[in-house]
Amino acid sequence: MDFDVIVVGAGPAGAAAARFLADAGARVALVDAARFPRAKPCAGWLNARAVEQFPFLDAARRRVAAAPFRRLIFHSPDLAQTARFSSRSHLGYIVRRDRFDAQLVRAAKAAGAVCLLGRRVEAVECGERSVTVVLARGRRVVGRILVGADGVHSTVARLTGLRPRWADDQLVQCLTKDVRLTPRERADGFGGGGEIHVAFGFGGASGYAWAFPGKDYASVGVGARSPKPGALADLYRRWVAGMQERGHLPAGRGLDSPVGAAVPAGSAIEFENHVGKRTLLVGDAGGFASAASGEGIYPGVRSAAIASQSILAALAADTSKTRGVTCQDTLMTFRTLWRQDLASYLQMPNVNVAFLLPLVFSNQEIADRFARAFLFGENL
Repeated sequence: MDFDVIVVGAGPAGAAAARFLADAGARVALVDAARFPRAKPCAGWLNARAVEQFPFLDAARRRVAAAPFRRLIFHSPDLAQTARFSSRSHLGYIVRRDRFDAQLVRAAKAAGAVCLLGRRVEAVECGERSVTVVLARGRRVVGRILVGADGVHSTVARLTGLRPRWADDQLVQCLTKDVRLTPRERADGFGGGGEIHVAFGFGGASGYAWAFPGKDYASVGVGARSPKPGALADLYRRWVAGMQERGHLPAGRGLDSPVGAAVPAGSAIEFENHVGKRTLLVGDAGGFASAASGEGIYPGVRSAAIASQSILAALAADTSKTRGVTCQDTLMTFRTLWRQDLASYLQMPNVNVAFLLPLVFSNQEIADRFARAFLFGENL
């Protein structure tokens, strides 16, 4: 047997799973089709809860000079009104995903994981006692348990039959672009860089628009669930124009040609196939992204931490000579454990958001509640 665990996908969830397991003494392979650093279209929002719970995330964001923010500015869907939520402490950080993810891969390697990067997965064979992953050019990697952490369009989920694809209404479709900012532009447009901008229901879409300032750039984008053809591009153009008119973004600065991405926002809640034969799905592969915000780094890493507990117990059961609970039985505990821990964070607020949203701009208490629901997954 080559490894105890094979983790496919080296984004935050996969790199974290590899680190957790290697730290505990497991023999781990971390596989990804890309070589790191690699481009990753993403707003780059790192939840403050993530760095509080996981010191290695805090260390990574320090190394890449992530930009903290302390204020959230809400814009009404027509951009005519604004509301503000402020905090004395950092509410979160904006990171460049190419640099941040590369740091997490280095941390997994430092913990003892064997990194097989630039290796595309061609096939998966799940047996009674082992799992074999076939890589491009025919290399076969054998392990006892497989973790699919390979993103929203997971190859592991497809090849193992756990999920051929997400349904269209389970995904939030996004268009995003990073634009460089001078220090003056950052100060003028984003309060010195200490504030992020969000517009729920922008243009009448089921989703939101954002502008998040990094250290020397801003991530700008829109996301909507099941948008009509062409509607998302129109929303993006209108959002950019609106933010430029209000002085938050510089005019004529290469904000055309945004990149598309899909987020399985809240999709873990209705999904039942997180566990297959010697296989677990975490991160976006398992739909672990907030339904309210689409934020996925914290729930992805949290899902990896919970999965690692089940995997370590399963490895112990796999080598036990006593009769009783099997490896597969123990892996199945992940289905219960993640729901106990993460379900409330992932699901939409249990109130009529459309009814409450206008009150955000006339009632500070409602604005504060919306901000905490968006930032920290608290219920409205």
